[in-house]
Amino acid sequence: MSVSDPIAAALRRDVYEALQSSIGFKDDIAESLADAVVRKIQHRWGGREIYVSVADDSVERNVAIKREFNGNNHAEICSRYNISLSTLYRIIR
Repeated sequence: MSVSDPIAAALRRDVYEALQSSIGFKDDIAESLADAVVRKIQHRWGGREIYVSVADDSVERNVAIKREFNGNNHAEICSRYNISLSTLYRIIR
């Protein structure tokens, strides 16, 4: 599928990469499914402006921080997750 619209092309690429990396589909299957998803979105939403909210990964992040925090690795945790010390304290509280 040749996608000339840069937004549709980026969406197709993201869907393709998710199908490969997250689910493990082979190239040809991931390509076919990505094409089908983008076509469906274009038919359903084409020409409209839509809002897509930001994914809230903070719950998973906070669980990982609580698991990794040992009481002595403040700087390492803050650096790894790009959070402030006050945010770290709020999470582990």
